[in-house]
Amino acid sequence: MKVGDLVKFQSLLSDDRLNTSGDDVKDHDVGLVVAMSKTGHDTESAQVLFNDGQTWWVGTHRLEVINESRTVS
Repeated sequence: MKVGDLVKFQSLLSDDRLNTSGDDVKDHDVGLVVAMSKTGHDTESAQVLFNDGQTWWVGTHRLEVINESRTVS
């Protein structure tokens, strides 16, 4: 995962068995990675600008890459 990737937020609430409507996560489910941070020996977090305009730091284990950035770093 890298800056510029389009990601989908994976939440427990997005599990159809727990949330039948899915409305609780729709506003925050897709976003763009704007920064990365190492949070531990083997863990990272991504700062994600979501489609509702909010920016959150999210553990990368909760994110699924939908479309990779083409930018060369």
